[in-house]
Amino acid sequence: MTFNEIITQLKGDGCDLSKINGLAYRDENGNVHINTSRKLIEDLDLLPFPARDLIENNLYSPPPTKRVSLGPNTLIATSRGCPYNCGFCGAQTVWTRKVRVRRPEMVIAEIEECIVKYGVHSYNFTDEFFTAHKRHVMEICSLICKQKLDIAWVCSARAQHLDRETLEAMREAGCREISYGIESGNQDILRRIDKSLDLDEAIRVVELTKKVGIMTHASYILGYIGETEDTIKDTIRFAMKLNTAVAAFFIASPLPGTPLYREAREKGYLRQDATWIEYSPLSNRQSVLTFPGLSNDTIRKWHRKALRSYYLRPRYILSRLFSVRHWHDIANLFGGLKIFYRVKD
Repeated sequence: MTFNEIITQLKGDGCDLSKINGLAYRDENGNVHINTSRKLIEDLDLLPFPARDLIENNLYSPPPTKRVSLGPNTLIATSRGCPYNCGFCGAQTVWTRKVRVRRPEMVIAEIEECIVKYGVHSYNFTDEFFTAHKRHVMEICSLICKQKLDIAWVCSARAQHLDRETLEAMREAGCREISYGIESGNQDILRRIDKSLDLDEAIRVVELTKKVGIMTHASYILGYIGETEDTIKDTIRFAMKLNTAVAAFFIASPLPGTPLYREAREKGYLRQDATWIEYSPLSNRQSVLTFPGLSNDTIRKWHRKALRSYYLRPRYILSRLFSVRHWHDIANLFGGLKIFYRVKD
């Protein structure tokens, strides 16, 4: 909505950016102006489908950690927002903690358009918390099965409050992988993150997901404020105990606007020489955070050790080799190896 108003202003006779809510800009003198925040879009169904006809869809493919089939892939959001308050997460800054959902019929209509117009059968549901509302999930899955849509998809969820009925419905509707944000194997660090997750519950949910036949993916954060080498060891041990098909280890990044950023700024833990690209949690650069007791070099050392410890286990290597069922499994193995050696080095 904000961008639409910008274009309208630019196409008109005058251009008064001060009247556009949700915008920050510099004037001709270099002064920064931050306008009134824009209200959230209450009805997400007002938004049109993405203009996929304007891009070369075949140029884009998911990373091997999120690829569940070969062929074209696209992103779809069925909701926006997350009710939780994890200290590192930017969702609360962008969407607030309110969850808004699209009507399941609109989601199915977009999938059908992708199949008919673009031949896309592989999807990444980009919701911060796809399983936030069981009824919403069940309705989407029911419609996918009713329409007999031949699709495969991956989503993100919390490793708690998930039951067999929901997971089986997701599997039947084409869900091939679920990404769980575990973050730490140490309960004290989870409390610092404000991650209301019980590790025993996480084990239950992940094991149930495996039994249902959905591949599991877990994400972990190393180097959060308060972290020590011992708590990092706890995370690595827990990751190996959980033994998901994919384990992603990230170095903590204080995204502006998050509680982690505010705490780091207040305590003087932000590197003064840091550039914007170093705030990316997916970069291969040193952490923006620097706090007593855990140097950047130490965090990077443990990041590499976490990767080696997890992926070079004979048990893990054999399990991945025996799990190959499709051509995309082979492609994922080679793609994963490339990522592993690039990050490890």
